[in-house]
Amino acid sequence: MPIRVRPVAIELDTRAKLLNATIEAISSGGEGSVRVSTVASVVGVREPSVYHFFKNREALVEAAQIERYRRSYLEMILPFEAAALMADTWDDFERSVRKIFAAVYTPERAELRSIRMNVMGAAQSSPAIAAAVIEINHETAESLARVMTFGQEKGWVTKDLDAMALSYWGIGQINGRVMAEMNPSQVDLDAWNKVSIEAVLSVYRYKDPK
Repeated sequence: MPIRVRPVAIELDTRAKLLNATIEAISSGGEGSVRVSTVASVVGVREPSVYHFFKNREALVEAAQIERYRRSYLEMILPFEAAALMADTWDDFERSVRKIFAAVYTPERAELRSIRMNVMGAAQSSPAIAAAVIEINHETAESLARVMTFGQEKGWVTKDLDAMALSYWGIGQINGRVMAEMNPSQVDLDAWNKVSIEAVLSVYRYKDPK
């Protein structure tokens, strides 16, 4: 008996492909380079099909920018939360923090930080993007806040500072590296990494975790 593919699954797949093609266009040439006809051609559908999923070109671009922003955080935050919540000692917890920041600060991830800056810039003129960025930021901060609360309950992380505020500050540390990356001839990025990681641990650490 032949397998029947559900129309909903096909629609979701087509929408995802349209978003991926639009993301590629934005990454290569900015928002202005996005052409609905080109996106449709890349995906292998007719141009009217694009408007089945997105009201107009602006909606397509907004959805793609939002997805770019969401993806830039997902692969970072989820593994960190999982590892940190398995810590049995402060040393385990500290290793998790050092590991995630070391991974985040690799040169290969510089593009992801640039993507965030690009999308946050786009959010200044798009209420839809702005609303999504706020939501994604909060979801990311909530994940980090769960880690901070866990550390506070264990007596490893200072209780003098609000867990959510600590989380937003930590995200700011990560995105702040963009400033140094824009002028690498004047800033030793390895030195910047060390300053940032030690600053984060110094702020997080309870006075006598051991």
